[in-house]
Parts: sequence; C-alpha cells; structure tokens
Amino acid sequence: MSQDKEILKKLLEESIGKFYKKDSLLSERKGLEQACVFRIGLYLQERLKKAKISDVVVDCEYNKNGDHPKKTLMFLEGVRPDLLIHKRGDNTKNLLVAEFKGWWNKSKNRDEDKLKSLTSPYDEYHYLLGAFVRLGKKNIQELEYYADGKKLNN
Repeated sequence: MSQDKEILKKLLEESIGKFYKKDSLLSERKGLEQACVFRIGLYLQERLKKAKISDVVVDCEYNKNGDHPKKTLMFLEGVRPDLLIHKRGDNTKNLLVAEFKGWWNKSKNRDEDKLKSLTSPYDEYHYLLGAFVRLGKKNIQELEYYADGKKLNN
C-alpha cells in the first residue's frame, strides 16, 4: 500500500512538472485555477496510461457518489474535489483526491478538511492518498499529502 502511495505521488508530481513546462502561463495569470487543474488532469491521465494503471479515470470537479451527491461526515452539504483518480460509479478504487489553490488564494482550511475527510477510514470514500497543491507562478509553492484522515509528514 505504501508503494502505491509513492507511485501516485510520483505520477502527480510528474504531471505538475509537465504542466509547468508547457502551460505555466495559466498559473501566472491570477484566477485560472480550474484551467490549471484541467491541464494537470490531462497529463495525469497520460501518465496513468503509460504506467498501465487501468480501470480508473481522472476527473475534475467530480461531485457524485454513484447517482447521488458526494457527501462526507464532515461535509453533509456535499463536496466537489478539484481532481480525482477513481473508478466512477462506486468506491472500490478511490486512489487520489487533490485540492488545488493558486498563489493568489491564501485560504486552505476547507481543503485540508476535505482531504482529511475523503481519505478517512471512518468515512465511505477511503481515498488512498490526498494532496494539497498550491500552484506558484513558475513552480509549486506548497505540496502536502494526506492519508488515513491525517496530514502526512512529507
């Protein structure tokens, strides 16, 4: 399981690296967080394919749990994670949940709570790994990982 987390970290970090090589203009312009996440998601899907990790997809802003809204014990009103690697329709292969913030947005409390909740063994999703990414203008400003409902010592 620890090896799986390391593979996910590597795939995410490589995808973000490719984003900065090809699309840094998006992160330089204040207020384009969703465009940045979309591009990173495309690169992440490519990396999954190359790594022969199948049966999962990358989704952005996905807020469904089967046919119902994605809710947690902490977020009864629902959550919409920025980026997911998962199997749609059930919770059998929830691999990665990631929250992103641009350099212009200093708040992250709600994102941390989302990641703790979505990786918690006490909630229904059990994502293997969570990631908080603060995008800088030219490189990552902050990268934190979560598992088992807790922030990891990176």
